[in-house]
Amino acid sequence: MRVSRTRGILAGLALVLAGSGSAMAADAQAFGNRVKEVTAETSFPLNFASAESSGDNVVLKGVTAGTGDGAAKLGDVTFETVTGSDAEGWKVARIPFADINTTENGRQIVANGMAVEGLQIAGKTGPSKLPGEAPYYFDSAAVNGLKVSEGGKDALTLGATSLTNAVDTDGKIATEATLGDFTIALPQDDEAAKTLRDIGYESFTGTGSMEMNWDPKTGALAVEPLQFTVENVGAVDLAYSIGGYTPAFARSLATIQKQMAADPQAAQSSGMAIIGLMSQLNIGNLQLSFTDASLTGKLLDYYAKKNNQSRDQLISALSQLVPQSLASLNNPAFQAQVTSAVDAFLKDPQSLTVSIDPAQAIPATQILGAVMGAPQTLPNVLQLRVTANDQTTDEPDEAQDGDAGTATDVPAAQ
Repeated sequence: MRVSRTRGILAGLALVLAGSGSAMAADAQAFGNRVKEVTAETSFPLNFASAESSGDNVVLKGVTAGTGDGAAKLGDVTFETVTGSDAEGWKVARIPFADINTTENGRQIVANGMAVEGLQIAGKTGPSKLPGEAPYYFDSAAVNGLKVSEGGKDALTLGATSLTNAVDTDGKIATEATLGDFTIALPQDDEAAKTLRDIGYESFTGTGSMEMNWDPKTGALAVEPLQFTVENVGAVDLAYSIGGYTPAFARSLATIQKQMAADPQAAQSSGMAIIGLMSQLNIGNLQLSFTDASLTGKLLDYYAKKNNQSRDQLISALSQLVPQSLASLNNPAFQAQVTSAVDAFLKDPQSLTVSIDPAQAIPATQILGAVMGAPQTLPNVLQLRVTANDQTTDEPDEAQDGDAGTATDVPAAQ
């Protein structure tokens, strides 16, 4: 009797375990399908051959990222500590990717130390409850190193790179990205690359970073700043703020882009839809700066020699081209401002800055209207200023009398 009872218990336990395994397998497949679904709208859709459960983990086998011949083969990918369901959404503690070392058509790609942490995928029931109402969200992503080689020579190397997201109690999202040290080799069969070689460049080495803040509730988005620094070339800094970039705006824009990709013939109607959508945006400020680190001087010397001119003669000729190119604006004040800044920068290449800093945010439709109907008013509408070598003024220059085409200088954005 005791043996019979024991066998019955074991048989029942086996059935329970078998049933649990089937349920977990179904969950793994459902999870994999959801991953495939939410990434289908991105530039790197994920596909997989099969899904399996391993304890609390889900393993997607035969994973590829991208489409067509450019798809990257990621192999088997383990999603650690997976919880949730299609209805309520999914959470993944960490996704470590196996190192990559592949060679195809003479190109070798080597990548290591890739991982994503704190992944969340929105449920299929109702609107997304994730930050920014996004279909998915993650706390951080990183890669320790990346190298691309062609013909046995390094075309690109990239050091430790990371991106982190953080959400405060009000739902505002702060994003920070750090681009590791990179080196990009110049291509062999390119005319621009030949010119760069002639002035002493064989490759470009540098780094980059970005800080961004977004309030999904108000649509306020600020990048402050996006920076790229290249050794012996220079540094580019971009900072801007816009309003109206809400989750609804982002979804509508994505839908229009998808429609345009599906039907290129409908570009005109899609373009009108985008213009209508842009009416929701407003421009706060913008500053774009280039700080020279020898590139400008090398280019001036190169083209002066090529044209049988002295460097001063070339600078004079270039400075005279500026007012000619801006003459159609019929805005003498702005024309003089830009000419002065370009001339100062070419004679002493330190920095060149373009800034927009209106007293209050400007609707995008107002800017579009000025472009189409009265382009000469844009410098005033945008409070546009061009400066060189960190020029600043304590007070704005007074607007010159005349038509609506005159310009008013404002202090450069700090």
